[in-house]
Amino acid sequence: MLAVSAASAVPGNRDLPFRQVHLDFHNGELIPDIGAEFDVREFVAVLKKARVNSVNIFAKCMHGYAYYQTKIGVPHPSLKIDLLGEMLKELRPAGMAANYYYGLTWDALAAERHPEWRILARDGSPVIFGGHNSGVEWRQVCLNSPYLDQVARENEEILTRYRADGAWFDIAWTPPDGCFCRWCRAERERTGLGDSAPDIKRHNKMVALRMEARLTELVHRHWPEALVFYNSRTVLGIRDELANYSHIEIESLPTGGWGYTHLQQRVRHMRTLGKQLVGMNGRFHKSWGDFGGLKNQAALDYECLSFLSNGTRCCVGDQLHPRGRLDAATYARIGATYAKVEALEPYVRGARVLADIGVVSAAVNTVETTSGIPLVDAGFTNMLVELHQQFDILDLESRFEDYRLLILPDDIHPVPGLVAALRRYLAGGGALIASHRSLFDPGTRDFALPELGVKFLGESRYRDEYFYPAPGAFPDLPDYAYFLYQRGLSIAALPGAEVLATYGHPYFDRSPEHYSSHVQTPVDRPTTEPLVVALGRTAYIANPLFRSYAADGYGVYKQMVGALIRRLLPSPVLRTANLPSTAQVTVMEQDGPAGKRRVVHLLYYPLTRRAPNLDVIEEPGLLQNVHLQLRTPAPPRAARLAPAGTDLPVRYANGYAALTVPFVTGYQAIMIEL
Repeated sequence: MLAVSAASAVPGNRDLPFRQVHLDFHNGELIPDIGAEFDVREFVAVLKKARVNSVNIFAKCMHGYAYYQTKIGVPHPSLKIDLLGEMLKELRPAGMAANYYYGLTWDALAAERHPEWRILARDGSPVIFGGHNSGVEWRQVCLNSPYLDQVARENEEILTRYRADGAWFDIAWTPPDGCFCRWCRAERERTGLGDSAPDIKRHNKMVALRMEARLTELVHRHWPEALVFYNSRTVLGIRDELANYSHIEIESLPTGGWGYTHLQQRVRHMRTLGKQLVGMNGRFHKSWGDFGGLKNQAALDYECLSFLSNGTRCCVGDQLHPRGRLDAATYARIGATYAKVEALEPYVRGARVLADIGVVSAAVNTVETTSGIPLVDAGFTNMLVELHQQFDILDLESRFEDYRLLILPDDIHPVPGLVAALRRYLAGGGALIASHRSLFDPGTRDFALPELGVKFLGESRYRDEYFYPAPGAFPDLPDYAYFLYQRGLSIAALPGAEVLATYGHPYFDRSPEHYSSHVQTPVDRPTTEPLVVALGRTAYIANPLFRSYAADGYGVYKQMVGALIRRLLPSPVLRTANLPSTAQVTVMEQDGPAGKRRVVHLLYYPLTRRAPNLDVIEEPGLLQNVHLQLRTPAPPRAARLAPAGTDLPVRYANGYAALTVPFVTGYQAIMIEL
């Protein structure tokens, strides 16, 4: 079993461009000189010099203003030219794809002119989503109101008057707590839905599907082979919307609030959904609209190379100055990155990402946002990336049988069908790691899968517990009382199960009446009470280690999980001997000119936290003599560094091709011909 994430073609059987730019252009009415310095030939020349081959350009911005000739929309008051039309006229003949951008729920003008269209909270107050800078609040309008009719009329005019390669709809957002405008309240009442969280979720989905179906049909009626994408919806739970999408894009600005973990989590689920992917970052030091903020070259390189190594195309976000001139320094930096990307495209195009571990996302239980991820997911994502494991992130509709090992982290509920699917999976030779409350059934007050080898007894005896590894169970962990920073469960091991770690109790739980020293009470004594249990092809951990790893960063938890993975997955697709945890590695398979080949992507760009909530990459890291073992079905014909083509000696034994990469400066691809 080895999962292979492959993407279907977009309309027209096209391969999406690898070097894209998303050109934001949000301008308030107080800007007096929109497009005053725009020169379309200079505009195209700057993009071509930067090796850009696709651009998202603006039809309508979040202020509600249009940048094209319109009789239906509202042009920006200082715009004197048909900016969209001039761009389209020159971009496509110059060999660059162009998609028009259209903002949806962020429309300040519509909110001002039609306050009845605004998204309202349960108490009737307007909902504000984003845009709290300097006291400014961005106003949202509801896609279930007559605003959608206005949107359709404006887009029909664009589609009739112009020709682009696609439509890029932004802020296709439905409020997680529900909209209580007159139209949403009436529709929920009419359809028998209430205001409970499950009914709000169902209604939000109804609104989104209706909006997407209407706009996608409209676009394809005029441009049958156009790309169509809806931003702000790429979360776990999007499967039923994908018929309306030509492809998937992942907006992920690491320094803009998303963080560097976000892309690693999101891409590992989205790549399993069968659509071509585009990853979007930004040239900004921080986030969108950061005029004067320019990302370090090494950071831009890393982010785009990380896109490639996870099977996605690249899109760098920029914001065009109101006067319409592209910034030379910005595009020199983008061009330097895209020169690297262009050289590597042959080793990514048509490639399929390989993974032998599948992890069920905590988002199957919780509402996920496009810029945030559940804490549990952050924990296992960081942990497995640092352990250099090849993994995908799954929902409950994923094909478990494609993976050799499944992980159910911390709190995956035993919903109908899941337990039966897990039994079939285990009977077929799969392996399973579960932790904390995963598969706990509150109805029976026990675990729903006896194959885990444990019985539920209750909460752990103390809030502040320790654990002792059993002799030989975790070779990297010396005998010691390790603290558990989050509270776990008390369990009993079933007959035949092996106890791999046990609890150590403190003298007492710390409280105002009972305390000693600075923080937690010291350990008193070891016990025989199990914390980690293994039975056959399963292992269970009674503590929320994945959530705790995200919250507390205790490396011992990663070492424990790493040992369990090695126990249950002794022959992974890739083994690394001397790669630091700060390096990243992925494996892809591709049909090359001379047959199948596997491509290993190594990245080493250490980051440091130099400001609150801001991680900085300033230069690439250097690695020497990196030892890799790649599982292959037969001895490889050759191994080479890509794109240079330098041959590497390779040894084959016991199903693994072993090789050594002499140097890695930030990034290196290794091509193994099968």
